Amino acid sequence: MPVRASIVALPEPGHAVLRVSELDAAPEGLALSIQRQQGPDIHLADDGWRRTEAWLIPAQVGRKGDVLEFHLGPEICDRLAGIATIRLRVKEPDIGVVGTTVVAWPTMLTSGAAGSSGTYDDTVRLQRMQQPSPAAAPEPEPEPLPLPFEPPPPKSPELRAARDLAPVSRRSGIPSWAIVLILLLIVGGAGYGYYYYFELHPQDVVATAPPPAPPATPGEPPRKSVRDTIADYLATKPTPEAVLAKGREALKAGDMPAAFLLFRGAAESGNPAAQLELGTFYDPLTQPARGGFAPEGARAADWYERAALAGVAEAQRKLGLLLAKGGAGLTADPAKARTWLQQAAAQNDTDAKKALDALPK
Repeated sequence: MPVRASIVALPEPGHAVLRVSELDAAPEGLALSIQRQQGPDIHLADDGWRRTEAWLIPAQVGRKGDVLEFHLGPEICDRLAGIATIRLRVKEPDIGVVGTTVVAWPTMLTSGAAGSSGTYDDTVRLQRMQQPSPAAAPEPEPEPLPLPFEPPPPKSPELRAARDLAPVSRRSGIPSWAIVLILLLIVGGAGYGYYYYFELHPQDVVATAPPPAPPATPGEPPRKSVRDTIADYLATKPTPEAVLAKGREALKAGDMPAAFLLFRGAAESGNPAAQLELGTFYDPLTQPARGGFAPEGARAADWYERAALAGVAEAQRKLGLLLAKGGAGLTADPAKARTWLQQAAAQNDTDAKKALDALPK
């Protein structure tokens, strides 16, 4: 689900705020996936860059109106120094990926916590976690040694003529013509920079500027999150079949969070078709993956088995294929896999018959 995002560097080196708009999600538990374009290690983790996908949970996430603000620290900002653009994804717990976009990373000062090698300095991390120690009291200055004699008091200044009161002009070591030339260069450079950046490249200014907040309509109620909207709908006690149909509509429209919540509501009510749909969100064999969920083979097998026991041939086939291969925390079980594939094949499931023939004898 595309969203709009921008990065604002903070005065403290190594700190920035990620502002995301057009994202209907609660701030609690949101996680970020940050990817760069070059190199085999493209996924940013808390210990550096890696090849496998990683999710980062910022220390502070808040909402201001329609904008979510993620506070990013040195473990993220320092490692992104020198990178022009990043691919950003936002994941909401129990739903999956709820937003994705590409955002320009601005030039900012680094804190030095992450070195050029990409390895985080644990010493710096521990120092940052400690409470600041109270400032040490300044040492008293040593008392001056006693003089062998008292110096005579200074004489009173003599009165001078009025012409002597005029300030004495001191000539600077830099010629006046050099100072004028430097000022002209500064003014000219600033004018050229303004013309080049703002006049010739206005699209860059628009791309890096934070998205304007939509004007608030007087009396308009605050927008509800997807979770709250689905909860209100389920509170009306619709039939499991109606919830399933609404979930398929959301799936067709590409609204994965809403589809997941609707399928889960119908599946928990005992609808076999919804149980099958819900299992695909966790199935490591589902390509492409639905909603950005981390694969969980055992959870996928559990929902498939509920639908398979109700006689759904597709669920029997998917459960058999999953048990034949295993993965994502699920141990392969060829004997059970064959049993479920045979039940699906008995219902004239062509794919189950092909999978059954491909099993080792």
